[in-house]
Amino acid sequence: MIWAYSAYLSGRLMTLLSTALLARILLPDDFGVIGFALIVLNFIEVVRSFGVNDALIYHDEALDLTADTAFWINFAVGIAQYGVLFAIAPLLAGLFASPMLTDIVRVMGLAFILEGLGQAHAALLQKDLRFRRRFLPDLVSAVLKGLATIGMALLGLGVWSLALGHLVGVGVRVAALWQLSTWRPRARFSRARARALWQYGVHILLFNLLAVALDQADQMVIGLILGTTQLGYFTVAYKIPELLMANFSLILTRILFPIFSRLKNDTAALTNSFLATTQYTAFVTFGVGFTLFMVAPQLVIFIYGDRWTEAVPLFQVLSLLGIAYTLPWAAGDAVKAIGRPDLQTKLLLVESLYTFPLIWLLGASTGIAAAASFGNLIASLIAAAVRLLIIARLLNFSPRVFIRVFRPPLAASVGLLLALSAWQTVAAQLPLLLYLIGAGIVALVAYGGLLLIVGRRPLLEAWSVGVSLVRQRSVESA
Repeated sequence: MIWAYSAYLSGRLMTLLSTALLARILLPDDFGVIGFALIVLNFIEVVRSFGVNDALIYHDEALDLTADTAFWINFAVGIAQYGVLFAIAPLLAGLFASPMLTDIVRVMGLAFILEGLGQAHAALLQKDLRFRRRFLPDLVSAVLKGLATIGMALLGLGVWSLALGHLVGVGVRVAALWQLSTWRPRARFSRARARALWQYGVHILLFNLLAVALDQADQMVIGLILGTTQLGYFTVAYKIPELLMANFSLILTRILFPIFSRLKNDTAALTNSFLATTQYTAFVTFGVGFTLFMVAPQLVIFIYGDRWTEAVPLFQVLSLLGIAYTLPWAAGDAVKAIGRPDLQTKLLLVESLYTFPLIWLLGASTGIAAAASFGNLIASLIAAAVRLLIIARLLNFSPRVFIRVFRPPLAASVGLLLALSAWQTVAAQLPLLLYLIGAGIVALVAYGGLLLIVGRRPLLEAWSVGVSLVRQRSVESA
């Protein structure tokens, strides 16, 4: 987890830094156009492997032949995706009322072909939990992407700097994966292995399609009914909550799925691992989410500048939305590990029935981007409750266990909110940097201190695990 999150965090920090600099060079409309392009690319990207990569992690039979088959599927799908995207680009530009989108999408879509060459390598590294090896390629690709984007923006390329920077990041990352992975694809393809990959992966494919639709529902509504400027505010406002919470859970998923898959025949061990993971995730995301909510006005201005003050309400709602997203995150990996990826798809189908109407209703009736995201927040809380109840039934434990799981971070969060409210009162006149540093210290002391009181046992267990790992590595090194 440390290696995986360090790699992702380093890359995202570089992305945040480049965004902060670009926010002072480019306009909200520029970010809005790229936001539209990313919505389209994310939908098409979901089918890049037809769930093959998750299936490759799940299956252990004839691994070399399975990996070769997965590689050629990924490569073929990448080419097909780009062909489809190239053809429909003018229609997408008309749908989003952005003529530039045709060329932007066609250029950024080249990333599909590049990614098809590296998906199998990334899946095999993930399967073996070799996240330390992935640290360098993730970091280098993010750094070069950021430098290339900023350089092109300074040269006056405008929105094209974001599009071309995206290609640079993908190309560098794929090249680094080939360099670090010892596996090389061979010119062979097995229909039997392809069938096995498909039978598992089709449920992941359907799930991912629905997940992306729900994940970007508020972005789509904001872009379609409120325009590129409001979508630009959303694109920028989402960067920090995404960095600190959504990405934390995303990285956790990359680790949990292969681990949970190894425990699929031991229900007791899987249950204990799921509950522990859910609690430790809540420890992190509750503290971060509520802190971001409280310091949003100062943080947005400090990082992005005065022209982005309209993004503050969005930033606050998205910080709370990050908490709601992470509550049931480990449940999805547990469901996939016990061989029920179809259940994920069914749940998302049901969730889509109330998520889109809520977002559209609040967004269209108010004309406010934050209101649309607030509709997503309500839907996400409902979905989290349902998912936790279902996983409790599947793993055969009482849902009341979740009271014990979430009680420490909730209690500590109340103290955190009170402490930051007091800090706002006494430090309102401080310079922004000093205010934010002080707020971070207050949040850490208040939340961490209360967690030591109300959640002492799980924290001591985590500390014990960490110390044991350090000692084990010391012995291995010696």
